[in-house]
Amino acid sequence: MKKWLLILFFGILIGLYFGLGTIFGFFKLLILFGICTLILIVLLIVWKNSSKKRNYAIRVCATIFFGVIFSLLFAKIKQEYNQHNADLVAEKIIEYKSNFDKYPNSLNELKNKTELPKYLDEYKFRDFEYSNNNTTNEFTLTYSLDGWHINEFDSKTNEWKSRD
Repeated sequence: MKKWLLILFFGILIGLYFGLGTIFGFFKLLILFGICTLILIVLLIVWKNSSKKRNYAIRVCATIFFGVIFSLLFAKIKQEYNQHNADLVAEKIIEYKSNFDKYPNSLNELKNKTELPKYLDEYKFRDFEYSNNNTTNEFTLTYSLDGWHINEFDSKTNEWKSRD
C-alpha cells in the first residue's frame, strides 16, 4: 500500500509540473517518458531476478501512467481557469464601455476605475494583451492558451477564437 501511495504522489508531482506548464511541458513529458523507458530497459537487462524485474517495471509504468493522467487533468483545470479569467476581463471591459462611453486605453486603467475580484491582480493582467482601436470603437483581448496557441476575443462578435 505504501508503494502505491508513493507512486500516486510522484504521479501527482509529474502531473503538476507538466500539466501546469506550457505546450513545451508536454514535449518535456515525452522526453522524460523516453528516458524512463531507456532506464527501465537497462535495469531489466541487468537484474537477474525476474520477479524483481516485473515489480519494478510495473511501478515505473504505473508512475508514468498516473503522471500522464494527472498532467491532462491539471492542464484542463488550468485551461478552464484561464478562460474564466479572460471572460471576466472581457466582461469588465464591456462594462467600462457602457459606464464611460469609451474603451479603456489599457488594462491598468480598467483596474483603477472598476472593481475587480482580488485574484485578478496586476500579475494576472500580464497574461493578457489588450489593444483598443478608437476609430472603429473596437477592442481585442488575447491570451496564450498553451504557449503555442492564442485565444482572442473580438468585440465585434463578442466571441473567443483560437489561432496559432
